[in-house]
Amino acid sequence: MSLASIPIRHPSRVYLTLGPLLALGALTPTPSLPPLILLLVVLRLQAATLIPRRNWSGAVAQVICVSLATGIVHAAASLHALSTPFTSLIVLAGLSTVTTSIAAGAIAAGYYTERASQTHWARATLFPATWATTWAAVERGSPIGQLATWSPVVNIGGYGWLRQVGGQATINWVVAAWAVVIADVAGAWMMGPDGEKEPGSEEQDVVSLVDDVPLVRHVPKARSAISAKARRTLVMAAVLMALAVPSYMVSDVPPPVSAPDVTPFGVACAMPYPQRNGHATGPPSLKDYVAESKTLQSQAKIILWPESAVHFTAAGEREEAFAKISHQIANGTYYGIGFEEVVHTESPDGVWKAGMRRNGLVLLGWEGVVYEYYKRNLVPIAESFSLTPSNEQPSLFTMQLPHPKSWTAPQWAPGPNFTRPIDITASICLDFTTASSFAGLPARPALILAPARTWHPSVGLAMWEQAKARAEETGSMVLWCDGGAGGVSGLAGRGMHAFRQAGPGSWAQTVSVPWPFDQRRTVFAEGGTSAALAAVWAVAGMAWMAGAVAGQVGDRERGAGRAMASLTGAVQRALVAFRNLGAREGRGEERPLLD
Repeated sequence: MSLASIPIRHPSRVYLTLGPLLALGALTPTPSLPPLILLLVVLRLQAATLIPRRNWSGAVAQVICVSLATGIVHAAASLHALSTPFTSLIVLAGLSTVTTSIAAGAIAAGYYTERASQTHWARATLFPATWATTWAAVERGSPIGQLATWSPVVNIGGYGWLRQVGGQATINWVVAAWAVVIADVAGAWMMGPDGEKEPGSEEQDVVSLVDDVPLVRHVPKARSAISAKARRTLVMAAVLMALAVPSYMVSDVPPPVSAPDVTPFGVACAMPYPQRNGHATGPPSLKDYVAESKTLQSQAKIILWPESAVHFTAAGEREEAFAKISHQIANGTYYGIGFEEVVHTESPDGVWKAGMRRNGLVLLGWEGVVYEYYKRNLVPIAESFSLTPSNEQPSLFTMQLPHPKSWTAPQWAPGPNFTRPIDITASICLDFTTASSFAGLPARPALILAPARTWHPSVGLAMWEQAKARAEETGSMVLWCDGGAGGVSGLAGRGMHAFRQAGPGSWAQTVSVPWPFDQRRTVFAEGGTSAALAAVWAVAGMAWMAGAVAGQVGDRERGAGRAMASLTGAVQRALVAFRNLGAREGRGEERPLLD
């Protein structure tokens, strides 16, 4: 028994073993592209054996196995996410089952749409479009966005540049397209050279002339169909490899911090660690954050505090605190203060009512509050019962950066202000899990402020990767400050990929943006996920049309071939009849004249 025949002879054992094992590496809090492709290949091959046989029990068994594997890799991060470990595990089990069932449904939908199509190229492009659309819909409807999807965020290799063009939807399309290619190769390897007949293949009549005797024989067309499928697979693989080429043609390093065509400025994370003999003496207070920020403002123009760094409960407490802090801020420096507060007056639009709690960020300068933002996506159960989400999109604040001492004002920027504008926006922690976080911005931001507070290192890394993805999609930088246990912090975007540090501890860093700064939004920021999905379905539609046209041309050619064969056969029969007639006449002339 050959290795290739094992999945055919023992499909249940093979697929129910490979599926969960690959899920352990593919469906971690930070999904990786290669393992996810391999998992999808196995599930597609299994679907091709289960669905025709109506083996629904095998499908349910695989959903359960993959759900268990997903729960295992997420268990450590989920145990302390909610009030009790039991509640956390119940929610995790339900979420894992739902996401796995959605993936199984997308694979089944891809199977049926491929079978309904009559062209090779439509079969190759329908499943990737279905897969990308499925997870875009899940992201839009899920309270935790892309954290609940089978979408890769790490090890995407040369496809990173696609984020600025089509966001995560195009990355998901690449995953499914590679799964189609590899599944085709694996299926052909398992079936061997005399594999099963392609759907839609037929027999064609071939007429050959052997001497004067007409011979009509039937030759199966399966080989030509398989050749067409192989060509499709090769072309699809070539297209996918070509899509990775642009990333190797452009530089992916941060701009220098000292050059005539860049604007340098300092940013910092204020994360004090009150301790005695290496042990924390308690959570940092407002006084601790202010003292830490005062030491950092000589190095940074923007000093960001973590999410919920301080809490305000009494009426007027926030305004009084900010008034005191603003007097200690140097001119031209801003503190990004993450806070929670109790609302004491109802807002004009009715979103906030007295007694509600909200999670927000303000940008505070010597002149007072210049920017405000409130968290829109709350952690289910953990925050959704105690806080109220906002419905306002992020906006832009323009910081005017004066010339440094080594520059003269006219050389630094044109008048009358002689300052360089730096556009800044903000979002908070879980808001970064949706690709539409910054869809409403009128221009590209130079810097995104991102306070966060996670509860486990794997969650901190997962959210860091989501923040990186949003920075790449918008073509900006994100300043990520995670004040949670095991959280990471750093700068991402514009060639920066690695986080700066893990855990508490303040830091400062000089960054730069090109001057003059290109405020044009990226292709994805302009069109969003909807435009990306329209593009992938347009590819599928063009493939279907091309296949249909090719099919019509082939039908005409086959019709012309059959007509020619019929005409040739008629001519052959006429020639044979004429020759036989001549032979009979010749035999008649050879009879003797006299008996």
